[in-house]
Amino acid sequence: MLIAALLTSLALSSGNAANYDLACFYADKEAGGSLEHVEHCARATEDSVEFRPAVLSRMDFGDDRLSPATANGSWHWVRPDGRAVAVLTFDNGADDFEAGLTRGRWAGGMAFYDKQLNRVLATPYDWAERFEGGLAVVCQGCRTERTPDGEHSYVVGGEWGAIDRQGKLVLPLRRDAMSLRAAVDAAREAAAP
Repeated sequence: MLIAALLTSLALSSGNAANYDLACFYADKEAGGSLEHVEHCARATEDSVEFRPAVLSRMDFGDDRLSPATANGSWHWVRPDGRAVAVLTFDNGADDFEAGLTRGRWAGGMAFYDKQLNRVLATPYDWAERFEGGLAVVCQGCRTERTPDGEHSYVVGGEWGAIDRQGKLVLPLRRDAMSLRAAVDAAREAAAP
């Protein structure tokens, strides 16, 4: 087992590895989907990362034809053709898809991506929660802070509202996040079948 791991590491470190200066963790299909670490795994592109072909060929793609990987300080969802999009970290992994969408940051704020990794909604907000019941809670002017142990983070400050799937602000921004929560819950309940 140790020899196989060393041979795999050597194989993934050879070839055109010098052109790929980022280390990564990726879900390895030959290791049952467990996360494997590789130096010289990816390189930064203008708007994402590009994974080395040798690593891409070993990624464990699920039924949705996506595989999680880390590179350049972010989690990414990756397609078999190499297209990758940086997404938020959620529960020590790539942000899950909820209602068919995952979240990531873009130069103008927060964005939502579909399972083909197309950006389907770009928002100007500093934070966006997942869509649930047709609404996503958003925040403008808020900031992310880490817990004292550094393991988790939370969002504080700013003004909070809710958007629909087209990005329209349907519950206006307000400083009182608790009253917004009550309004969001009521709107979701009213919209439920």
